[in-house]
Amino acid sequence: MRITGPNPRLPQDARPAPDPRPAPDPRPAPDPRAHRGGRASSDGRGGPGPRAARNLRTSRAPADRSTPSSPSTPGASNAPNTPSNNPGTPGNNPGGPRSERGPRRPRPPRRPPRPPRWLTIRRGDPGRRVGITLLAIAVTLTLFAGRLVQIQGLDSASYKKAANQEKLTTTALPALRGTVYSSDHQILAMTTETYQITADPAPPVMTAAELPTVAQQLSGPLGLPAAEILGKLRHPSSPEYVVLATGVSVANDEKIEALSAYDNGIYDKASYAMAYPNGEATANVVGYTNVNETTGVIQGLAGVEEEYNKLLTGTTGSEEYEKDPNGEQIPGSLEETPAQNGDSIKLTINSVLQYDAMKACEAEVDKSQAKSCTAVIMQPKTGDILAMAQWPTWDQNTLTDVADATDIPDQWQFTPGSTAKVITASAAFEHGGKTPMSSYYIPYEIYRGGQWIHDAEWSPNEHYTIAGIIANSSNIGMSQVVQSVSPQTQYDYLRNFGLDEPTGLGLPGEATGELDPPSQWAGDERYTLAYGQGIAVNAIQMASVYATIANNGVRVTPRLVEGTYNAAGQYTPAPASTSRRVIQPKTAKELIPILQQVPGVDETANQPWGIIPGYAVASKTGTANEPASSVEGASCPSGNPLCIYGASYIGMAPGNGPQVVVAVNVQDPNKSSQDYFGDMVAGPVFYNVMKDAIAELGIQPQPGLVPPDVRLNAP
Repeated sequence: MRITGPNPRLPQDARPAPDPRPAPDPRPAPDPRAHRGGRASSDGRGGPGPRAARNLRTSRAPADRSTPSSPSTPGASNAPNTPSNNPGTPGNNPGGPRSERGPRRPRPPRRPPRPPRWLTIRRGDPGRRVGITLLAIAVTLTLFAGRLVQIQGLDSASYKKAANQEKLTTTALPALRGTVYSSDHQILAMTTETYQITADPAPPVMTAAELPTVAQQLSGPLGLPAAEILGKLRHPSSPEYVVLATGVSVANDEKIEALSAYDNGIYDKASYAMAYPNGEATANVVGYTNVNETTGVIQGLAGVEEEYNKLLTGTTGSEEYEKDPNGEQIPGSLEETPAQNGDSIKLTINSVLQYDAMKACEAEVDKSQAKSCTAVIMQPKTGDILAMAQWPTWDQNTLTDVADATDIPDQWQFTPGSTAKVITASAAFEHGGKTPMSSYYIPYEIYRGGQWIHDAEWSPNEHYTIAGIIANSSNIGMSQVVQSVSPQTQYDYLRNFGLDEPTGLGLPGEATGELDPPSQWAGDERYTLAYGQGIAVNAIQMASVYATIANNGVRVTPRLVEGTYNAAGQYTPAPASTSRRVIQPKTAKELIPILQQVPGVDETANQPWGIIPGYAVASKTGTANEPASSVEGASCPSGNPLCIYGASYIGMAPGNGPQVVVAVNVQDPNKSSQDYFGDMVAGPVFYNVMKDAIAELGIQPQPGLVPPDVRLNAP
């Protein structure tokens, strides 16, 4: 049996018989700190310190108890202790020194050093363990409580919203897009209801045997071959459905609803799209749209549709309801937000004049093999654009290439040529000390700014007044007239007439023109600018130049929108256009009689396109040499960088009180003959468009009205 404890003792029956005790040792008692066990006991065993366990089967002889406690040294005698060899025993040396003990037992190995208290936790300290446990629990509960506060308090709204969204079904209710009207109340763009037809051809909704019959029934309403529909039914685009057609009309959708397969594998979904009754005639003005596949909202992408998209679109509504776990609507949960329909726009465009101008341009492009033609009709007192037609044009209903969606009158630039001579004359009248009767000698050629300048037609010994220089379109004469004003004055007049600045229409992609400041002009540039070369303009800008002269020298900003209608149909007229004076009334009154001489001069050359009896038309022609960049896809040889011709004819009627201005430009007519001059190419278009405008606007002729006499040749 093992006996444990701080001071193990042998059982009574295992102890050896007591031996005689030695006499007390007169030496001082040993220091108790000299032994780990503390003070020695009276029986020779250690004190309360730990000791190695004794072998209980081995009894110690009496002599063993008197042996020294220190271990024996090598070579020491192993003879038993007897009174003869151990004088310290009680019988041999009474009262003498203490007798030596026998060999001591080996001391047990020391314990390893204890680690510092701050690195360990005593397992035997239950209070500390409990404290640490409670602290861990408190930290964990604090984290749970913080997360709970975040979820229930700080983020409760977002979690509630997420939960509601899982059970809410929302359907967008697109607003009806506004209508675009012409000034004569014709619809140019309108919203129509169309349908998307889908099918679920998978069994058991439809069997394979039924598919050919369904395809045959749908062929008529969808306007598609039955074989094409059958192919879609047999090879659907997704496991759930296949789109058979989009943009199906209401009438055709009603035919589909009458079929037996409707709601039994064939389904329809209403949507909105835009229709354009005038098609190609007004496409460049109105623009086009597409439908956002995600929201179903119609978006404007060009022209008026893009510029006024926000006004026309309105506000999309919504329909929300809660659904049960089976996906069915919960009764009473439906909430509907009505859509706010868009406003409608009334344009200044007259649909009749727009169509007639387009057809006149089409005829001239076909005849002269030109690249393009534009015709602008403008009212000088209001700035209203009654027509801005072009050819070639495009149709929103059949548009396939977005690059074809052009607005040539507003987006394309050209060189005005001699139609810009009235600007130079205005500056000379007001700041150069010149009058319409100021005279100039016209040589065959003139050297200015490092370049030789010529006229298209010349006769020896020509002496023109400024009126004659304009009427006969002399470049040499106008190069001399411009010397009466400074380059800065010349530049200011070009800008004041509206060149190199926005027209005011606000349509997307507008070209504002190109005009460098005088500091950047080349040596000959002020002379070429005098007769309309070296500057780029658009058709609206040039119409505005002549409208300014027709309006007694006041420029009214061109406008395209006459007013708007709200969703309830209430009409609000658009604000009047801004205006500013560009030239003095006296200057305008001097220019108009000069321009009235042009049709007569052209008539002598068998080009009577400005002669409309009873109206005394005031007009000006122009022929420009342009770079290839003015016509898309054109190129010029290196020796002739200005190989493109631009032909213009601009005029106003009636001459004694203009009410309408027509500006025509034809780009790059056939150069194989001499038929590229303004009066030859643009003249016929001007004549037809002006006659139509006079008739449509109800401008009455004045019998006997003829142009006044103005001296063109100097004495």
